[in-house]
Amino acid sequence: MNAYTVDLVIKNAKLLLESGIVRGGVAVEGERIVAIATDEHLPSADRVIDAETNVLMPGLIDGHAHLHDSSMLEHEDFSSGSMLAASGGVTTVIEMPLSLQVDTVELVRKKVREGEKRSVIDFGLYGGMIRSDNIQNIAVLVEEGVAGFKAFTCEPFYANAGVITRALSEVAAHGAHLTVHCEDQGVLEEFRRDLDGEWDAPVSHALARPALAEQLAIHQTIRIARETGGHLHIAHVTTQQGVTEVAAGKQQGVEVSAEVCPHHLIFDRDEMNRLGPRSKMNPPLRTKRDRAALWAGLLTGAIDIVVSDHAPAPLSEKETSDIRESWAGVDGIQMILRILLSEGVHRARLTLDRVLRVTAVNPARIFGLYPQKGTIAVGADADLVLVDLSREEKMSDDRTLSKSGWTLYDGMRFKGAPVLTINRGRIVYEDGEIAGEKGEGRFQRMGVACLPA
Repeated sequence: MNAYTVDLVIKNAKLLLESGIVRGGVAVEGERIVAIATDEHLPSADRVIDAETNVLMPGLIDGHAHLHDSSMLEHEDFSSGSMLAASGGVTTVIEMPLSLQVDTVELVRKKVREGEKRSVIDFGLYGGMIRSDNIQNIAVLVEEGVAGFKAFTCEPFYANAGVITRALSEVAAHGAHLTVHCEDQGVLEEFRRDLDGEWDAPVSHALARPALAEQLAIHQTIRIARETGGHLHIAHVTTQQGVTEVAAGKQQGVEVSAEVCPHHLIFDRDEMNRLGPRSKMNPPLRTKRDRAALWAGLLTGAIDIVVSDHAPAPLSEKETSDIRESWAGVDGIQMILRILLSEGVHRARLTLDRVLRVTAVNPARIFGLYPQKGTIAVGADADLVLVDLSREEKMSDDRTLSKSGWTLYDGMRFKGAPVLTINRGRIVYEDGEIAGEKGEGRFQRMGVACLPA
């Protein structure tokens, strides 16, 4: 007979643990998991949730999302973006600068205050964008709990090879990592020039940013990482060549990890004219062959995590007659798990164990949050998502919680969805409704970045 009572028990679940799937449940007291057991050995609780044999897994960690830029609050903010995240099973988001820099202690603290005032879920912060004039700030930002930094090999925040080298050396000295948007600026300039007068079709955007630009930039940054010993993280890999370069770097012992976005897993370049300017993002959509390579990279471990790169804008900034003038960004923070289940697990491209790794365990390690987050374990934060593998949903513009008011996935059907999201013991999403309150999310200080095990 159990002699004590906890706040919450979830029973009758298929627990997705790092060791495998087992039947049972978890007990939550305050913000932490205090027991993992078969149902008959779980304590009494103030609230008991019957999982009805659905899958219970750690809450997702979205390692790349643009939720809050104070100069663009009509796009998204911590409030709307975190609610959308919760509806997708995301319990921690690593918020990345979009337009305004976050590269000083003052700016980090300001953004932390904004997040803790508005966010429904927990969040960490990226520093950046890194250029020659702020590399010296990396050390002090690490002390503030920011251990991920962003740089570009192309405009609008172009950093040359020397800057990337200095930045990777600096993160190596402080247990941080550098995330690089890899497209070669010279290639982009020349291909853009070649398309002058041919910008009436949305697909022109993809043709102006060829796969070669990604391959060259990834190859060079991996070479620099090998020389410096710094942890390099490749943002949003999109091409077969990119996957090959990352896999080769890993085989050579380079400290490199990589991510992919849901839109690159589900759409391809041939659909851009049908989808219109809504489908513009950087890097752009690629070929069907590239898309297949991304799924293969996820399965084999060449790609470590799935992130949203969530960055929508109002349709007034998207639906332009000249694709060059359209905002480059789409939604997706609510889609990571849905796509991995529907297009991955149900189509035998991924196992549930691999979903666990690329959405929770691996990002927790890369962002220095493991084992507090990213795993179901006694003592870990009670960040949990209950998944109904058979649930079918149709996405639509009128259902989105995004400030932008639209979704790239409008009209599409998916099988497998989160039905309950819990962040630090608090139910933040249940039965299709947001249950969390603004301002309950907490800033998460990053520890030492490490490669996935």
